Amino acid sequence: MQKKTAALLLAPALGAGILTWAFRSKPFRIQADKCATITTAGRIRLALLRQFIKGMRLKTKQLGLPEVEMRAIEERVVPTTYGPAKVTFYWPNAVLNGPLPVYVNFHGGGFMLGYPQQDDPLCRYLAHHAQCLVVNVDYALAPEHPFPAPVLQSYEVVKWLYDQAANLGYDASRLAIGGHSAGGSIAAALALLVKERQEFPLALQILDYPSLNIAERTRHKHVLSRRKQVLSVELTAFFKHVYAPCPTDWTNPLASPLLADDLTGLAPALIITAEYDLLREDGNAYAEKLRQFDVPVTHREFQGVDHAFTHNGPKEAAEQAWNLMRGALKEAFHVQHEPLPFNLTEELD
Repeated sequence: MQKKTAALLLAPALGAGILTWAFRSKPFRIQADKCATITTAGRIRLALLRQFIKGMRLKTKQLGLPEVEMRAIEERVVPTTYGPAKVTFYWPNAVLNGPLPVYVNFHGGGFMLGYPQQDDPLCRYLAHHAQCLVVNVDYALAPEHPFPAPVLQSYEVVKWLYDQAANLGYDASRLAIGGHSAGGSIAAALALLVKERQEFPLALQILDYPSLNIAERTRHKHVLSRRKQVLSVELTAFFKHVYAPCPTDWTNPLASPLLADDLTGLAPALIITAEYDLLREDGNAYAEKLRQFDVPVTHREFQGVDHAFTHNGPKEAAEQAWNLMRGALKEAFHVQHEPLPFNLTEELD
């Protein structure tokens, strides 16, 4: 009995000690071949971060956006070379004279965190306002599936969606992709693959505070010492070394789209960056580089906000960014009419 009591008393202290050790120890180790491997401390840290992210919810009320009801939400499984990928279809209440266009969404999370449900409110919002089918992708994550698996699997998902359009009842000739942070990197990489392979058309790429250059050392990026950033130098290094363990992959345009030599003929882009974001300069540079290759670009840097502001607020900036995405999709899809109201009885503001 005394041993059991002592164990119960020591458990909190032991747990706290493990947490302290995990977050103070190096999360990855560089091997003799210069490739990285995740450490035990790194795996503990990753497991805790994944639980933390799952515990978070994007609150539409906090962002000033009403809940959007869908006509239907369907889950499907897409077979790929890298294992089955779960996808969620958001069908809006729409009155159209033909099949809906399609927007494919990729969540953020440093290529190793995150899950599709964190984008659920945004997917509902875009499906309703842009009058399109939104497909939310649960792509493979590192370290279980390091680069290039997440990118190549995601391409196979989009190609499957294009091929299945006639069977599933949407218009894949009007197809757009987009993502947030790591998801923005995947979307940019997919746009490069679409151009290279010429297997289907792409109407738009939405890059929301994307990661576009992992080859550059993070300490050389835009850092504001006067404030704590959402995305720290240490965290980006952890993400990079786990996602792409070997430096030989860092300059691959599918990992660092900013380093692609030729951007001619890419799909039009909406690029959203944040003033206080560690990734700001890369997003701004990519917008300028796309313009140099005559790719139509809409770019806005939001002032006074940090990484992930479209999900965490502040409310006004998040709403403006969501409206930018909605407008870009409507323009790309040539949607001219207004959608049905949220609950079909109450008019929108």
